[in-house]
Amino acid sequence: MNLGTIFKYINYQLTACNEHDLHSPFLYNFYMELIKNKYPFADFKLLQQIRAQLIQNHTELQITDFGAGSKKLNNNKRRISDISKHGIATQKQAEFLYRLLNAFQPKTIIELGTSVGLTTLYLAKSVPKSSIYTIEGCPNLFQFSNQLFQKQQQKNIQQIQGNFDIEFPKLLQSLKSIDFIYIDGNHAYEPTMRYFKTALTKKTPQTIMMFDDINWSKEMQKAWKEIQLNSEVTLSMDFFYFGLVFFRTEHKEKEHVVLKF
Repeated sequence: MNLGTIFKYINYQLTACNEHDLHSPFLYNFYMELIKNKYPFADFKLLQQIRAQLIQNHTELQITDFGAGSKKLNNNKRRISDISKHGIATQKQAEFLYRLLNAFQPKTIIELGTSVGLTTLYLAKSVPKSSIYTIEGCPNLFQFSNQLFQKQQQKNIQQIQGNFDIEFPKLLQSLKSIDFIYIDGNHAYEPTMRYFKTALTKKTPQTIMMFDDINWSKEMQKAWKEIQLNSEVTLSMDFFYFGLVFFRTEHKEKEHVVLKF
């Protein structure tokens, strides 16, 4: 973290809400069931084993990066172990993602940024009857994650290899709506806003959008601010490392909340 991000993180820790600060029944129940609740789903043990195996995998891949790159991994040749340590959702974040989807049961799920495929497995296993569409730009990561999905015999994942700018709009043309989208790819202002606005064309009142690395840079902070202020967003949640937006018609007044994670 740079100095500005460190100060922002300190401010987040000092001001973020917990269950004692939440008066809305929806927010209180959300916090208690999805953040405070530590119940270990049966899938977690297997997913933790896969994570451990990936961290021990020193296979080196040539990475084709179409986005803003990595702050910790700036070499185009990267080990699976390093990507798994620094380039994907942490265990805590991935388990929250699992709980979130298990609670809301979205049917159509899109992930922008497959990487090694572990986070995709959390998505797929949380709602086995859902359809997961995951897009990855790097051919070598696409092949690696494809082998992982085949090994796990995960049938509800549909992989797409290519540039988000081309493949994401093409995918949306084939779908009636999006129930959940996880945007974890190009961490820059312009593409993030473009993916958000593109996703809006297929959102419903039940759609949930998740943006990773909202404090990655000043560009991402700017994008996140504009997203939460968008007139179609009724509720936004800031967890410092990632943000959620909802379009629930039950929320008559726009609300933004910073939640301790």
